[in-house]
Amino acid sequence: MGTPSERLPRIASFSELSIPSAILGVDQVFAFLAANGLCEFRSCSSLEFRPEDLAWADSIILVRGASQQEARLQKEAIRLRRRTATYLDDDLENIPSTARSALFFHSTAARTAIRSIIQDADLTLVTNEFLGRILENRHKVPTTVLRQPRPAPPPALEPPRLPREAAIRIGFLGSLDHHGFFEKILEKPARQLHAKFGDKIKFVFCGIAPGFAADIGAEVLPYEMDFSCWRKRAASLGIDIGLAPLPISDFHQSKYWNKYLEYGSLGIPGIYSERSPNAEVVKAGRTGLIVSNQPEAWQSAIETLITNDALREEIGCAAALDVEERFSELALESQWRDATEALLAYRAPKIDTRAIRLSHGHWQHWADRYNVYGIRNAIKIIIRRLSRTRE
Repeated sequence: MGTPSERLPRIASFSELSIPSAILGVDQVFAFLAANGLCEFRSCSSLEFRPEDLAWADSIILVRGASQQEARLQKEAIRLRRRTATYLDDDLENIPSTARSALFFHSTAARTAIRSIIQDADLTLVTNEFLGRILENRHKVPTTVLRQPRPAPPPALEPPRLPREAAIRIGFLGSLDHHGFFEKILEKPARQLHAKFGDKIKFVFCGIAPGFAADIGAEVLPYEMDFSCWRKRAASLGIDIGLAPLPISDFHQSKYWNKYLEYGSLGIPGIYSERSPNAEVVKAGRTGLIVSNQPEAWQSAIETLITNDALREEIGCAAALDVEERFSELALESQWRDATEALLAYRAPKIDTRAIRLSHGHWQHWADRYNVYGIRNAIKIIIRRLSRTRE
């Protein structure tokens, strides 16, 4: 379509899996910009790499780029005069040892890849200023904030209302990485609230299975890997009070205010840890409750929302409105344009796929994983993935 300067810029994102970071932080952003005539966009897999995607692109974005293959992909893109960006919503070099992904991110191979990708990128995109400062100090490179939007509304815009006499549902939407801290902060409050209110309340744990769940008759649901299915499930649970405890540390401070956007977009009044990223954007007492990380404080806040129907409704409605006003695509469009200007302005030279020199395929992926995990752990991961595929 004409010379490079006469056509729209072509931007391709690459991630190993279609994870929420990719869907929300990059795909939803650039799909919106593409729909408004600012670029063309493709969401691609770095695990199942296709040479035609790199040949097509003017610029590539590595979402949470940390693998050896992604580092090689970036170097090949640079050789072929493509612009490269990396997108980070976590401090991947400071993953807690308790996280399931720690074995990977603590490896020499992953640390080397992350450092190489950040230092070689034309643009390092981060979700908040705190993470940006950490990376700038560590790597001596500039960073650019790219705000993540609220999740797109789920297909069922209005989850079915439960009968008025139904139990008040107190929920947590998260993952197993939060298990230890969640139990430390919320086991005592949950037990005491269950003893006090009985069947008037119901705890719902989605993505986490606390050891005390059975004792209080909690509903426990597994984490859903497919993000669209996760959103549908979250919307269908009828949660009346959302819980979002978060430890205080540099790693957690580097995160984004995902829980506020998730709960707020569903009209759920949430309770959030003070000094967490969520607390930076929640209007205390109006769009959510902010509490210290003390069991007594959490119990008091939960009880306040249990016993005050009007406050629950008021906070849920205010949060939904606030999230849409500040974090919808329309609200963030100007910020996105400014943050991605270097990518939107660039056109790469045309190349043939035969010019691309990059080994790829599942054999290459598992060779890389062997370098990270060693033979025993690599075999365990292969078996686990094969088992998941059969389910």
